Amino acid sequence: MATQKIVILGAGNVGRALGAKWSASGHQVSFGVSDPAGKNAQAVRAELGSSAAIGTIEQVLGEKPQIVVLALPGGAVEEIVQQHAQQLDGLMIIDATNRVGEDSMHNLSSLQRLAPQARLYRAFNTLGWENFADPEFNGVQADLFYCGEAAETRSQIEQLIAEVGLRPIYLGGIEQVGLLDALTTIWFTLALKQQKGRHLALKVLGI
Repeated sequence: MATQKIVILGAGNVGRALGAKWSASGHQVSFGVSDPAGKNAQAVRAELGSSAAIGTIEQVLGEKPQIVVLALPGGAVEEIVQQHAQQLDGLMIIDATNRVGEDSMHNLSSLQRLAPQARLYRAFNTLGWENFADPEFNGVQADLFYCGEAAETRSQIEQLIAEVGLRPIYLGGIEQVGLLDALTTIWFTLALKQQKGRHLALKVLGI
């Protein structure tokens, strides 16, 4: 895959872990944040230096990225998308957020309504950020499940997953989002409720 211009909305643990891997792979990575002088933005500068740009959401979306990754708190996504719908519409958007404790964990319905021409994927939501930073377990590569369009952009997202160090497992079109979010619930149950630790991932055998 050619070098991509990737915008990550949010600069928390998930966004920084993904941005570090993609920046190391040669992509042009920018972080869109509400406060470019805030704590998370400062953490990006400390961890990535000049290899990633930081700006307001409006600024980085104005750079016309090919890919936008939503790595915000799940409950903040709808308002952000509503504010920037025109800039987001038509782009490839990856929803990596989780609306923990709500009826629906994803934000795809809002994205479909507000940015109807966007190419939507759901990925990077089934694992804690620690598994993006360190995706191997005793030499075994963890799997990352995703769903979304089966068009030409699917190869792009699989390459992005592989560059993080994970093996992509495709569950089907965006209508399979419920399956994906069920896997997220399994991860939360094992890692947090059963206190097995956040460096925990899932593996499909036989394929």
